[in-house]
Amino acid sequence: MTRRGAAGWALLLALSGAGTLGCGGGKEVILRTAEGVEATAEDIDRQPLWLLPPGGIGWLHVEVGPAASTELGTYLLSDVRARFPLPDAAGFSFERDVARLSLATYSMQGLDFAGVASGRFDRARIEAAASENKGGGVSPPLVRSEYAGRTLFGAGDVGFVILTPQTALFGNQTGIRRCLDRVAESKVADELPAWVKDLLMTPDAAFSFGVDLQGSPLTAALSGRLAALRGATMARGVGNFTPPGINIAGTITHASHEAARATAAALLQAGGSLNIYGRLFGLGQPLRKLETQAVGENTEVVLAVDGGAVRVMMEKFLPPPPAPRSGPGWAARATGEERRPLLSSQAKR
Repeated sequence: MTRRGAAGWALLLALSGAGTLGCGGGKEVILRTAEGVEATAEDIDRQPLWLLPPGGIGWLHVEVGPAASTELGTYLLSDVRARFPLPDAAGFSFERDVARLSLATYSMQGLDFAGVASGRFDRARIEAAASENKGGGVSPPLVRSEYAGRTLFGAGDVGFVILTPQTALFGNQTGIRRCLDRVAESKVADELPAWVKDLLMTPDAAFSFGVDLQGSPLTAALSGRLAALRGATMARGVGNFTPPGINIAGTITHASHEAARATAAALLQAGGSLNIYGRLFGLGQPLRKLETQAVGENTEVVLAVDGGAVRVMMEKFLPPPPAPRSGPGWAARATGEERRPLLSSQAKR
């Protein structure tokens, strides 16, 4: 499985698979904090992002409710659901049962990722549906295994584990195991970067994202090869899915004002070229709005992408959803161990 494919599976698993822990009686102790104080399931649900290890080089946060209240957001969620069909008996709905999810990427053994999903997850019902022959499933199939005393469901190189009825961990093998090791070793604390916290505080955003372009050789190579990012140290933004489609307000940080001006000009040139090619490929005018300006050492960007063009590109370039699998359920036991206007404010520095 390619890294791009694995990242897609991570999102799918987070949205649809995070439903495998039922409510228990009393206060369930999940872990101990770094100070040695017992943390209950309520503690984890209150600060789930603290479960993610430090050192992330990229970040994506999605508020599912605002996304699902828009036409394009609903379409994107429907596409995810088709790619990860759950049995009807599971009674699971992305829009109803998932509130938000956050994904962090790391450079540990290449490009790794880990994340948390928050919502309402019914373990008993999902597992019962998984055990019965309901004709639903995924490809590759989900496999059940154990790690660090936790039950994991995986597909290929990625998986998820439910910690509480409201919180799930997900990631590729390296990322999720780092999270579980962090839990087991009681290394849970607020280690989120300040810029991530700023993004999460931005109002009216259905999603937010950021990349530390100097955080690893991988991201440094990206900024070195793309003219629009040459000399950039950080890129971040917030957005929503209201008409015309995808709206983003972002900031790209540089070491100098001259570099910020160069990026502003390069982005405008790239946007013009994209619209020209878009017409040639039957996409109409993909970019409905593109504004850039250099302010100090930052390039500020406001971008609107046509929702219809997004749909056409997905239909043209994404493989169709897999056909549902048949067989005795979708969780096999492993044999071995293991609508608001366009955003007008810029993202914070």
